Amino acid sequence: MASASAVATQRRFALSSLLRRLRTTSSRTIWAMVAGGIIAMFLRYLQDLYRRFYRQEAESLWRRHVDLSVVQAVLLTTEHLKSLGRVEKRTLFVKPISEVFKNEFVLANVLSTAEKAVAKNEPFLVTQMSQEDKWHVLTTCTNHLSSCFAPYHVFFNEARRVESYYQSAWYVFTLTCAQTEASGRWFITPLKPVGKDDVGMLRIRIVMMNEQELREIASGAIEPPSFGFFNGRHESRWNTCQRFAELFERQLSRVSGQSDVGDAEWGPNLCGRLSQSHKKKAASNPLLAAQGDTTSPHYQADENCILRIHVPFPAGRAVMEKSDSQRRLEECVSKDVVLFE
Repeated sequence: MASASAVATQRRFALSSLLRRLRTTSSRTIWAMVAGGIIAMFLRYLQDLYRRFYRQEAESLWRRHVDLSVVQAVLLTTEHLKSLGRVEKRTLFVKPISEVFKNEFVLANVLSTAEKAVAKNEPFLVTQMSQEDKWHVLTTCTNHLSSCFAPYHVFFNEARRVESYYQSAWYVFTLTCAQTEASGRWFITPLKPVGKDDVGMLRIRIVMMNEQELREIASGAIEPPSFGFFNGRHESRWNTCQRFAELFERQLSRVSGQSDVGDAEWGPNLCGRLSQSHKKKAASNPLLAAQGDTTSPHYQADENCILRIHVPFPAGRAVMEKSDSQRRLEECVSKDVVLFE
């Protein structure tokens, strides 16, 4: 009997210990589940708070017409300036800025420089960059612009081997960040004036123009019409063209050593081609002679803010049938473009 009682006691003790362990384990599990639920709710709350803040920030930027999340490449042309007082803007592409500038350091540099340029009311943000940063940023833009004309480069390369109608055009581009505050949308909604909110989008833009147009603007051959501009938006674009032409004239004068940019050449060691009459002058030109100097020259903020880009295109038969004296040889030859001295 005593032995049976001892066995029963041991069983009750074991069962009691097991129940205590189960209660302890269950209690810990419950507390762990409660704590996990609280943490999950807190993290969900933080996520919702971040999304709400992000939406409010995005809405605020949209209301203020600010969009620095993309880069827009545009072509400005004065083809209708004389007849209509318009400076046309053609969009070439719109890409996320993180796709254009994939390096995070370069991206942060471009955005901070854009904010600095806006604060100084300087639309050409490259003027606020160091010389080294200008080169890398503009070269990156060259790759994206050149890809717009990728098939034509291949066709042009093959067209040089046979009789064809392909020619070369030279364009110049730079980087801007500005917001047009002049009115312009009234033409689209004439019965519903926009009023003071009729402003453009503050956006980083790659602005490209034909080199010959820039030469003519710089020389005064292209000027605003006597009857004025189509509206304030086009006048603002003209101001951009004028500033662009100033940077172009400064750069070309620095490279060629000539004050008249109408016939100035870029030189054999840069991105243009010197004619035979200019080659003899090159040796006596202190600017070109100084290129052999290994010391790093000092550049002003307005220098090296542009780059040239070669754009081949199929021309008409009438253009190609002109005599050689009527066409520049450089228009039929593709050259590497390096603008820096």
